Order: sequence, then C-alpha cells, then structure tokens
Amino acid sequence: MFPIKGKIRLVGSALGIGVDKDFVICVDNFYNISKFEKESHVVDSALQLVKDVENLHHFSKAAAVSYNSSKVAIGFAKATKGVVVKTEPEIAPIAQLTWQKLQISKITYSYDDELLATGGEDGRVLVYSADNHQLILSLPPLPDTISAVAFSDDDSLIFSACFGKSATIFNIVKNTQVATLKMDYLIEDAFFYAENTRLFCVTKEGKIFIYDIKEDKIISEILLQGAWLTICHKLPGEEFAIVGGKDKQLRIIRLSDNTLLESITLEQNGITAMRFDENLLYIGYSDGVIEIVDINEAREEMMEFLDKDDLKGALSVIQEKNIFLKTLNEYCTKLESQWKEALAKAIDLLAKDQMQEATAIIEPFMLDKAKKEEFDYYWQQKEFTAKFMDALEAKNYAEAYRLSEQHPYLKDTLAYEEMENLWNKTFEVSKRLLFQDPQGNLAKAQELLRPFTLVKCKKDSAMMLLRNSDKYVQADKEYRAKNFIEYFKMCERFPFLKDVLIYKSALLIGDQIIQRVNALENQNEFVKALEVCKLLASMAPFKNAASSKVKIIQLKQDFAQACKEHKLSEAFKMAEEYYELRSMPEYKILYDTFKKQEKIAFNFAAIGNGKDTLDSLKDYLHIECWVDKIAAILKIAYLAEFAKNAPGKEGAQENISWKETFQYYIERYGKDEELKKVVSEMGLQAELDSIPFDGNPKGYLTTIIADSLLSIDDQPLHQHEEGK
Repeated sequence: MFPIKGKIRLVGSALGIGVDKDFVICVDNFYNISKFEKESHVVDSALQLVKDVENLHHFSKAAAVSYNSSKVAIGFAKATKGVVVKTEPEIAPIAQLTWQKLQISKITYSYDDELLATGGEDGRVLVYSADNHQLILSLPPLPDTISAVAFSDDDSLIFSACFGKSATIFNIVKNTQVATLKMDYLIEDAFFYAENTRLFCVTKEGKIFIYDIKEDKIISEILLQGAWLTICHKLPGEEFAIVGGKDKQLRIIRLSDNTLLESITLEQNGITAMRFDENLLYIGYSDGVIEIVDINEAREEMMEFLDKDDLKGALSVIQEKNIFLKTLNEYCTKLESQWKEALAKAIDLLAKDQMQEATAIIEPFMLDKAKKEEFDYYWQQKEFTAKFMDALEAKNYAEAYRLSEQHPYLKDTLAYEEMENLWNKTFEVSKRLLFQDPQGNLAKAQELLRPFTLVKCKKDSAMMLLRNSDKYVQADKEYRAKNFIEYFKMCERFPFLKDVLIYKSALLIGDQIIQRVNALENQNEFVKALEVCKLLASMAPFKNAASSKVKIIQLKQDFAQACKEHKLSEAFKMAEEYYELRSMPEYKILYDTFKKQEKIAFNFAAIGNGKDTLDSLKDYLHIECWVDKIAAILKIAYLAEFAKNAPGKEGAQENISWKETFQYYIERYGKDEELKKVVSEMGLQAELDSIPFDGNPKGYLTTIIADSLLSIDDQPLHQHEEGK
C-alpha cells in the first residue's frame, strides 16, 4: 500500500533533503551535512559545520537544500547569521547570510535555484541571489517570527507568514505587495498553484485552506481535528497535494475541492522534510529516518486493468501495492467516466431491494469519500426511489416527475433518463405527424402526448406543439438547412422552441464556432477571428459571447501593435490591467527583456554603480509598474556605494557629508534595517543617530532619481541624466 523502496538514517532530525545526479544530500538539526550514494544509500561524505553551538529544534525550518545546484543553506540557534555550503566536489562553506537582525527561523530556495529567502525572528523576509548571495530585497516586515516562506514556480511571487497569524504575498518582479492575510491560525507551510492564482496552506491548528489570490479571499477550508500540520507539497500535475504533520499520518488532498482523499498511517512520527525526484518521494522524519517512496510502483500493472475497464482489479493494486495510484490521471478519469452509470444501476437495484448487487456495482468507487457519501445518501432515500420505480412501471408519469422534482437525486437514475428519452421521442413523433397532416393527425398527436399533458413540467411544451406545430416545423426546416441565424431568430421570437432537443443540438453548433474563434486567437490570426465573431454575433444566444471575444481580440491587437512600435509605457500598462494578455508571446518577450536588463542593472548595483544601474534601465524609469522595482535595485546600489566609500577605505571619496548623505537615503527609503546595518559596519552610528526623523519607505516616489546619494562638499544631488 505504501511503496517504500529504501531508507536513509541521519544522526539528527532530517531538516532538509536534496537530490542531484549521483547523491542524496541531507542536513540534520545537529548541523550535519551528508551525501549518500543515490543507488546504494551508503554515505559518501559528511561534515558537521559546528560542534559547540546549540542544536536546532527537531522541527526547525532554518535549513534548506537547493533543487539543482547541490547547495545547502542553514541558520544557527541563537545567532543572526546563516551559512551557504556547497557539496560538490566536496562539502565546504562558500558564503554567509548576514542581513537578518535576529535568529533565522526559515530558509527556502526558489524552484529554479535563482533565489534564496530567509525569514527570521525579527519578522523580516530577505531575498538573496542564490548565485552570488547578494541581498536583492527585503520584504515589508511581519509582526512576529516568520513561520513559512514559499516561492511561486516562476519566482514572480513569494508568500510569507508569521507566528502572529498574519501573512503576505509579495510580487518579487515588481517589488509590490499583492495581498495581506489575517486569520485565526498559524500557517506552517504553503505552495502556489493554478498559474499562481491560488495558494494552498496548512496550519498548526489542523486547518487546510485554499486562498484565491485574484479574489483575495479564502475559498475553501477543512479541519483535520487534533492534527498539527507542518509541511505540504503538490504532486506532479497539480491535481493533488500531500500533507505531513507531527503525527504518524501522511494525507493526500484533492485540490479541486480541498477534500481529504486518503490518510496513510506511517511507521515514523513527525514529517520534517519532503523532496520529489521524478517518481521518487523522499520523506524526512524528526527521528532522523528518511523514507524513499516510489509513487509509480505497480503503475504498469494498474494500467493493464484500466485498459480492460477493470476497476476492481485497479482497486486491488491500489490497496495492496501503491496508494498513490489513486491520484493517477488515467484512474481518476476512468473513475469519473464510469461513476454516473454505475450509480444509476445501483440506485435501480436499491429500488428493487437488491442491496448486495447494488453494493457490488459501486464497490470499486468507494475509496473516494465523496462518492461513498453520494451512494450512502441514495441508500437512505431508497424508499422514494422504490415509489418512483413503481410510478414508472404503472406509466404514471405525472407521479414520477412529481417525485423527481421533490427528490432531485432521482434525475440521476437510468429510469429517469429512459423516461426523458420517451418524452423526447414522443414529442418528435408527434411533431412529424403534425408536419405530415396538421388536421388529420391532430387526434393521433393528442393521444400520444396525453400521458405528458398531466405532467406539470411537460404540459406547456405539449400544448405549445399542438397549437403551434407550424412554428416547430419551420424551425426544423431552418435547422436542417443550416440556416442557424434564422433558426435562432425564430427561437427568440417563440421561446417555446427552446424547450426541445433540437435546440440543444443547435447550441452545440455555436460552441463549435466559439472553439474555432479560440483556435484562431491562439494562433494570433486576429483578423480571421474577428470575421468569425461576426457570424457568431448574428446568433442571438451567442451575441454576448461574441462581443466579449471581440473586445479581447481587439485588445490583443492593440497590445501586439504597442509592442511592435516599442511603446513600452502603453504596453506595460495594458499588460498589467488585462490578465488575458499574459498568454501572448509578446507578453513573454516584453517581460523577459526587462528581466534581462534588470539582471545587468543588479550587477552594477551590487558594486555601488548607480549611474550604470540607471542607464541599464533607462527605457523603464518612468513606467509605473516598474517604479518600485527600480527603486529596490537603486537601494542596493546606494548601500553598496556607502560601504565602498566608508571612512578609511582605500579609494574612498573625500569630503563626504555622511549626515546629509544618510538624510537623502532616509527621504527615499526610511531609516530601515539595511541602512542601520551598513552604517554600523562603517562606524558612523553617531551620524545616523543625529538624524531626528525616520523618513518614508515610499519616499522615492516623490524624490528625484539620482545616480548617487553621496553628498560631497555639501553640493546638492543631481537628477539622473537619461541617455548620457
């Protein structure tokens, strides 16, 4: 059931797990970094970073292993610094993380290893370049110790939460805050999914909730009573998540409806780390054990059963060999496609009091809690199902339809479907009779329709046919001649024409046209797509859909033109305002070009060169969505320039008025922790303390853009001269 393929044992609690081509890289709470051979799980090398420092808590989050670069980052108990360690070719420290003011409580790498984030007891989350470990940005502080930090897959967003039960989502690309969350529970871990529109969170109190970022609200939550949840990870495909806690349970959650699909009992207690490597899942525990689980175990055997539509055989593989196969897409699809038919058969058997046969039919579906609850409901309602079946057997359609209105679940039965088919067939036959001879066949049509004229929901349609057979006949002619514009016009003039089966078929034609528009839009064939929209707009039911499509297509045309003409301000404004543009190749090129220039600018900023930093970003300086980001890069340049020109440093400029210089900084960014740290290291604390105001963290919005903030000989700052 739980397919463990191997185990690794560490000295202390497994706080971090990474996998490269040849090795499994592990870190424990005694600061041991170990490399195990991937195939044999035999230790290859190990290093204990420190021995005389208090060990980390066995559920500490102050350690992380990178995804691709074989690095480890770790913080220390009762210390403000962290260290980055390489593991190839040998294990050795390569950098320090020094910007945290208090002890580091959380460390995490972005999925592409471009970024490294630390959170601390000071409530601050700091983001570093994972390449050179330069500080990139500092997020607005939270009111308590950081408990969780998570990057989106594309590094554009970062989520952070604190012990004070508040959290934030921050846009790294634009250096802006996206959302602030306040709640009654402490978030322990989270991940982004659904193209960064949703956030999945687990909490200390056992709550699991899904937050919709676009809607800015929690859309679903469940409570696992008595559980202290610690960690979560999405399974490949983003259909399911796995959740661990301090107990002996690993939960599988279905993301579509936030439902607990399975709870797996484990041998070890307390999950502290998880990492995927293709089909292998590495699970670390607080006692130092790491289990290696093959989530694809027995997959081929399972597929053989599914190919034969043998759900019972598939169920036996799941129960006996691999519980994770419950999440297999082919299995889920097969389960859904067969469920309604199986349920309908089971309901009919319940109505005949054939309990054993009904149970046998739905048995393969009973691992799904929602389906089990659905069947249990029908089981409890079998008395009304029996009455419904009796009414059908007696051809008492009025009673059968009355019962189905009172108990809507009856509409899911095969018997109801057969009754509806009978009604549609009767209606079509009556229509054909009236078409052949309206007067001569009127009595026959009345007789055929008589059982349904007593049915409340069918009476009006039956009477309309008898009184307006010519309208039905004319509508059929237009439909068969493919004159859909005229057909839909008739349906708008005579709404009773919408109550027949042929109208549903006609709607499918409109849907096909919409799909044609979508295909043309996807290929950037905007002119052709607009032509097809004209046809769509002439069909009444699709007028609004066509209008909406035209607006989107015209918007894409305008955006593509703005990009072509290099009208960056206009293009970015549109891109920020309209989510629909984000699927366009022009959108990707637009933002990738900025990111390329941003990287160049950051390299200049890291060495304190403000002028070249700004020259690299000259095309973006006055574009609204980049103001905050450019200010953040400039902040790095200014701080680096201060440090480079510290008193007594070789090559430092002379005659700098440091008080005036610090005032310029404070006017733009406030008297923040980064400035305090740099000033302290420069030995100029007295100058900073002499400045009586704290400034404005967003002051850069109203001050001039300057290459440098150094005040030399008390000369005023000069605004950056673009293009020079």
